[in-house]
Amino acid sequence: MHEPNLLRRKRTYPTEQWKADLLIPVPVSDARLIERGFNQAERLADVLTGRREIPQLPLLTRTQHTAKQSFKSRAERIADMQHAFAANPDESVRMQFSGWLSASKDYARPLQIIIIDDIYTTGSTIRACAEAVQLVCASHGATADIYSLCWARS
Repeated sequence: MHEPNLLRRKRTYPTEQWKADLLIPVPVSDARLIERGFNQAERLADVLTGRREIPQLPLLTRTQHTAKQSFKSRAERIADMQHAFAANPDESVRMQFSGWLSASKDYARPLQIIIIDDIYTTGSTIRACAEAVQLVCASHGATADIYSLCWARS
């Protein structure tokens, strides 16, 4: 009697993998940057940029410093993140985004943007960033499908 070898099952891979158009690391406040010495979301984005060749851009800025989210309730975290992010006012970032958009190959589809953060708890940070990114894209006449990638979930 012949038993099939399940390990020999052929695997099929798509010929073209999905690839994001842009990575946007979640910005930290100046106080948090001084405390840590680096932005961990930016470091994660650096690795992806290097390995997957996906460009990244600091498209957002943090408009207010917020206390550490780990000490807050869900409702406090959500309230804290409302209006915590906005378009980066740096003119060179704006020009880089505009240039990147005009060089973009396919205007017929929404941009595929991934917001990078270190820890996902309630999703309030990602939601606030996504809203700000949508506003930036709309101001340039573009639409975006926004995804998130986080290092850990708490």
